[in-house]
Amino acid sequence: MSKAKNATKVIVLIALLTATLTGGKFALSSIPNVEIVTLLVMVYTVVFGLKISLPTVLIFVTLEIFIFPINTWVVSYYVYWPMLAIITWLCVKLIEKNKYLFPAIIAGVMTLFFGVLTSFVDACFYAGGEEILSMFVAIYVKGVTFFIIHFISNVIVLAVAFVPLTKLLTKLKERFFANN
Repeated sequence: MSKAKNATKVIVLIALLTATLTGGKFALSSIPNVEIVTLLVMVYTVVFGLKISLPTVLIFVTLEIFIFPINTWVVSYYVYWPMLAIITWLCVKLIEKNKYLFPAIIAGVMTLFFGVLTSFVDACFYAGGEEILSMFVAIYVKGVTFFIIHFISNVIVLAVAFVPLTKLLTKLKERFFANN
């Protein structure tokens, strides 16, 4: 297969995966605190590696700017989603050892981190100097119910859907990139 044809396939794949992140987010947006982006980012990283998942999440975040009003979430998204892909990639060997437990643990820890990160970024934007810590605590405590539900839903979604989705995408990858 020519390099140009392979490059075209990579570009199309990144566009398709980005669209599924955006579509998946919209599909579940009516259910509070439940999202599928974490699952998809982790699956894409395990199946396709960082070469595909990192551009996918960066384009996804950039598209979000055109869909939603710009606010402090932009900073958090540009930090969190690439970090999730990188941490997933670094933990691929653990994930291969136990595909049910480790993805759920990674998703749980990262979801908890998301709450801390977004609260901290908001505190930095809305307070200054010594007030940042007290603002952070106030923002985090205010959102703790959201964070708990978000954590539980992500752990359950990863525990249930990670393995079948990974198997499906691995088969599709093998067919899509056959003869490379």
